[in-house]
Amino acid sequence: MANEYAKVVLYAYPYLPALSDAVGVGAVNKAMLSFRSSEDALGTAERIAEELAVKFRLMRLNEAVDAALAGMSEEELFLLEYKYFRRRRVLRERFAACRPDWSERTYYRRQNAVLRKFAAALAAQGWPERAYFSAFSSFPPFSRVYDAISAGREGAVVGKRSRGERGAP
Repeated sequence: MANEYAKVVLYAYPYLPALSDAVGVGAVNKAMLSFRSSEDALGTAERIAEELAVKFRLMRLNEAVDAALAGMSEEELFLLEYKYFRRRRVLRERFAACRPDWSERTYYRRQNAVLRKFAAALAAQGWPERAYFSAFSSFPPFSRVYDAISAGREGAVVGKRSRGERGAP
């Protein structure tokens, strides 16, 4: 499947604001402690600037995902929330009335369709696969998740739900 990068973005989405803040704090800490660095000033400044650029890209990605999700139906948002975001509170409050009566086969088909739609919407927001890799190929949290998904170990990224868990098809 060619949408592994979209899965990485979806799994990371609930954490993007905190992740961008953490990267920004790390850059500030590096700047504050730069006097301890054995590296030359230019090298230190380049590393700090790259971290700030990553923070900016994470913020842009978050805005693009918000815009992509704005074009989704309520059922599609439920499917994304259930599989990727896993925010129990949102499932309990916003989607409390949503009781899908799909077969497992229908559930997986709908998940694949919503993933394709999200990847297309993400690309329309300026984040096709090429732009994603250009921006985040060297960002360790994303590259580890991408490697696991590409290797068929999506279960290493997020645990499998139990059959009786709320909202399960």
